Parts: sequence; structure tokens; C-alpha cells
Amino acid sequence: MENWENGNTSLSDLLYAMQQRNLVYNGDFRYYSNQVMAGGFITYNCPDGWVFENPGQFGTVGFDVASNSCYINTGGSTEPTVFRQAIHEFPRWQVVLQGSYVSATVIMNISGNYPVSCTLTDNIDGDTVTRSTAGDVQFDLQLKVNDNATGVYLSVECKVPNVRLKISQVYANVGKVAIISLPTMVQGIIGERRQYIATETAPAEEISLCQAPISLGEGYSRLNSVLNGRFGSSSTGLSMTPDMRGYFSRSWNNGSPNDPDAGQRTALGGTVTGDHAGTLEQDMFLKHSHPLSWTANQPSMGGNAGSVTVINTLQQSKTGDTGGNETRPKNIAELYTIKWA
Repeated sequence: MENWENGNTSLSDLLYAMQQRNLVYNGDFRYYSNQVMAGGFITYNCPDGWVFENPGQFGTVGFDVASNSCYINTGGSTEPTVFRQAIHEFPRWQVVLQGSYVSATVIMNISGNYPVSCTLTDNIDGDTVTRSTAGDVQFDLQLKVNDNATGVYLSVECKVPNVRLKISQVYANVGKVAIISLPTMVQGIIGERRQYIATETAPAEEISLCQAPISLGEGYSRLNSVLNGRFGSSSTGLSMTPDMRGYFSRSWNNGSPNDPDAGQRTALGGTVTGDHAGTLEQDMFLKHSHPLSWTANQPSMGGNAGSVTVINTLQQSKTGDTGGNETRPKNIAELYTIKWA
């Protein structure tokens, strides 16, 4: 709340901003759904909700445990390395943002006296602040969103290679002062699967998984960063949603003996197979046998010479067909959805 502390914001502006919500999802970088565990170490990759563009040959992004921040190492790209988020991705955002002031704050540490820019833009108008100071730096941005805006984006950019940025906090909200302690616009976790028993229509913040796979397209960049092509990608490179129609759910085996065929699980649209979340396993009976109760010692022919036992070894025996079209427990059909906002 730098502007308020400097006396540049009125009390009414402060009170108004305090009634808003943080438009930035995962602004403290706690969510990394694409993290990988290998040899006891975690590779965090890009944090959920964010897009990392033009990393160059050596650019990387991840999480710095020591400083509790998202780190970015710029590479050798000829274009600026960009770290951005579409902060308008929620239902009916036009009513909330178009024509309103949005204020944002980015707090980071820069490894040297290199120019780093932060931009708040609606692709028509924008506000950019550039700093070239090593150490801890705060960027304060403000934009009146154009009435014809098609989106609102917050980004960090650096054109210089081999710069290390540690971004500790990003927040933005409607109003003329950015407040760090506001609850987020997204209630819950993007990518969370939900289920409903009394409707067949997904809520506005969610996408139905009981339909043929769809490409996420524009306006779903934060969910795209979570799915990350796990269930396949479209020709444009965007993630496809999984098709869960008619399937039961089973908790991830994670190396236990409870799913003995976990290693043979197949991909659900993408390339992820084996003992991983989101993989598919076809139905199967546990191996068993059905004994037949009969004996060869029953007389089948009688006469003066006594009984004779006749066994026809060419005749096949079976218990007869039973059951229906599939193996299943008692169940209730529900609508499965995935949260995007």
C-alpha cells in the first residue's frame, strides 16, 4: 500500500480497494502442479497460473526454497524473457474490470543493475515501470482498463541474458491502491476436480469433463498451465480436457501393492502412462475358477454284466453365461467438472 502510505491515496480509495479481491492467482507461488520428484529432489518448473515465454537456450523458472520466491534465470533469447499472467480469467470479468482502475504491485530481487520491466496492460492501454537497481525492488502499477479491453495482463520482462530474478509477491485488485492481504478472486485451486449429483450443467467457473475432449483455447491460460498437455494437446499446442464419461475414479496408487497392474496403466488422451495420476485402466476380473460338481463313477449303462461308466472327453463343460454388459459395483451417475477460475 505504498501510495496510501505516501499520502497519494484518499481514505475512500483505500476503503474501496479493501472490498475487492486479488486478481492474481498463485501470487505467492505456492502451487506447482507440474513439479517432478527425482532422487529426493523436487524440480518445480513453472508455477501454476503463469506463462513463461522466450526463455532462450538457458532460461529457467522454478522455486527458490531459501527465499520462498519464484526464480527466473533469463537465457539467450533475442526476444525479452517474459513471465506473465492473464488476470482477467474469471466469468463476467468485463463487468468488473472494464472502465475500472486496476492497481498492481510486484516485489522481487534483481541479481544486478539490469533493466527489468513490469507491465499492466489491456492490449489497448498500459502502464510500464522499469527498474535497473540490484537487490530488493518494488514495482507499483496502475491502469484504467479500457471499455473495449479484451483482457488484462500483468507481466515481468527482461531483455538481458543471465539475470536472476526472485519474485516473492505479486498482487493486483480493482481500485487505486494495491493491497497485499485481499482474498483471491479464485476460490479454491485451479485444476481441482469437482462433482455434482443434481445438475448436468457445469458452473461458470468450471468445465464439464463429461463430454468429448475440448481444447482450452483463449481465456484458459491458467488451467492450461496446470494440465500442461497431460491429456493431449490441440494443433495450437493448448491442452485438451480429459474425457471422463462413464468412468469410475480410483485414487493414485503411488507405488503401493493395492493396484497390482499400475505399471500397465495407459494414457487418457495424452502420453502419461504407468503409475501416475490421470492414467486409464481397463476393466478386468480377478483370476479365479468355477469348479464343476460331477463324478465319473456314476453308472451310465446297466446289464447282466454290471454297470459301465462312459466318459465323453470331447464334450466341453461350462457353467453357462451370467451377468450383463460390464463389471461394476452399485453406483450413482454424477457430473464431473474441472475448475478453471
